[in-house]
Amino acid sequence: MVGFEDETWLHLRPYITNTYMMEGYQQKIFYKGSNAKVNAFITFTYPLNKVKFKISKSRTSSDFICHLRSIKYYVKTNKVKRFILVTDNASFHASRKTKQFIEKQSNWLTVIFLPKRSPNLNPVETKVNRNLKKDVCANHNYQTEKRLINAVRNYLRSMGRWPKL
Repeated sequence: MVGFEDETWLHLRPYITNTYMMEGYQQKIFYKGSNAKVNAFITFTYPLNKVKFKISKSRTSSDFICHLRSIKYYVKTNKVKRFILVTDNASFHASRKTKQFIEKQSNWLTVIFLPKRSPNLNPVETKVNRNLKKDVCANHNYQTEKRLINAVRNYLRSMGRWPKL
């Protein structure tokens, strides 16, 4: 089984995108002024086209390792012998702590790093993150981080099977 991994920041403050409005009107989205954010680690599995994710308030090696542990549980419960994870070169992916963890998981996990500055090679960037931000974050106002996190979880869970690669 192959998994493509990427992460994205999701901001409480909405960002405005193009929407249809009657001539002379302008869309207004109010927010309370804080720009808190949460991070989502997202792994798109192939050939099952399922999404595994972990939401955290930071983007550290420990958070990434926690995401890898949840993938390990998923791999073991589905009786997959080898999982190949394709990911970018973010600093927390290549940190000493992460490398040590990955070396200990060599019996089931192989990690392949994409070339730098090549988001078009990662389907999570093009299929999942883009749609997530467009459908959940754009032109929406969430009063609290908890509501934003719930909206993200519901969106990722409700998608079920994602489009084929």
